[in-house]
Amino acid sequence: SYFRSVAELGAHLAEALDHAHQMGVLHRDIKPSNLMLDDRGKVWVTDFGLARLDSAASLTVTGDLVGTLRYMSPEQALVKRVTIDQRSDVYSLGVTLYELLTLEPAFGGGDRQELLRQIAFEEPVSPRRLCREIPAELETVILKAIEKNPQDRYSTAQELADDLRSWLADRPIRARRPGVVQRLRKWGRRHQAVVVTAALGLLLA
Repeated sequence: SYFRSVAELGAHLAEALDHAHQMGVLHRDIKPSNLMLDDRGKVWVTDFGLARLDSAASLTVTGDLVGTLRYMSPEQALVKRVTIDQRSDVYSLGVTLYELLTLEPAFGGGDRQELLRQIAFEEPVSPRRLCREIPAELETVILKAIEKNPQDRYSTAQELADDLRSWLADRPIRARRPGVVQRLRKWGRRHQAVVVTAALGLLLA
């Protein structure tokens, strides 16, 4: 089926990314236009123009935006001085697979600032709300790959590849739906003004 083809493609890409990461290279610009399918059905990751070696002096973003905005990880979009590691590539591959599965972008902001705000603070629409035919476990894998918090994502691209291959082989996947704490954290991120107001109220009380 189409969904199995996307999962197979995603597994190959994740394994290719993991190989690059093992060699100390971060791509930092994974997006559909940087993926090429040859006439034998083999997929290639191209355009390492924004890649960085993890042995470089700094792997931080200091006010510059790199990559194509729509596929940029939240830690890149926030443009704070934070370490960018392999989980950023995992996120970008995840939103690419999201788009392949749903035929819709994970975030559709009409201008630069709105798109950056959505990436940093909003949750994407669940893939199955856009296409009910998407298998539930495959949706779970994709949503784990595109978690806002890097600590909640797959820690390596190989882990993403392993879960995709497990799903393809009808084996149990490791990814799980967000628990209560994660759901509360996501709600707080979407409703920051309410959270701040409530905290101030408690302090005054």
